[in-house]
Amino acid sequence: MKKQIIQVFRNLDRVSQTDKQSVRTTFKLSNSSNNAMDWLIKKNNLKPKEIFDLMCSNESFVDVAIKTAKENPEVISTEQTRKTFVISKGVLRLLNRYSKEHELSRDVIVENLISLFKMLLGMQAEAEKLKEEKALKIVSDFWSKAESVEDQLKDLLGDESPIVVRFGYVCVILMNLEMAIKSKLSDDVPIDPDF
Repeated sequence: MKKQIIQVFRNLDRVSQTDKQSVRTTFKLSNSSNNAMDWLIKKNNLKPKEIFDLMCSNESFVDVAIKTAKENPEVISTEQTRKTFVISKGVLRLLNRYSKEHELSRDVIVENLISLFKMLLGMQAEAEKLKEEKALKIVSDFWSKAESVEDQLKDLLGDESPIVVRFGYVCVILMNLEMAIKSKLSDDVPIDPDF
């Protein structure tokens, strides 16, 4: 997921400086959309402007949000709050254009964008979690085998052998990796690739 976000930001670097300029605008959003936006910001460690840039960077994604809004107009909650966001001029211009072209309010478009984006990132996070669970099993099995090899080396060479000592470092690194994967799965702690 991080690679995809980085690629989108690289593409955004090609956007004109005027479109990148920050502007303040207010949207009337449901509590669920406000909560979803907070989740997106916290989960991805991004600013609201960056979230809006990501959501609006793919026209087909925006088209899906608009199609969803048109097909399900009753989904939008009546209980909404006004919230001001800093977004880029380009995104504001895009939202205004889509609003006019499709005769939908910007609020409705943004509601659907946030909802779809959170759902998409949630699905990707779930898929990543399943892969990480499989990776944990592979690393745990490998660590068990490494411990067995370490015991064999100790029996062959003795505890003080430089081979045994260096192989011990390998075992410690495997143990740390296993613990890091477990922390990622249980507490969503990012894995440091350099540790």
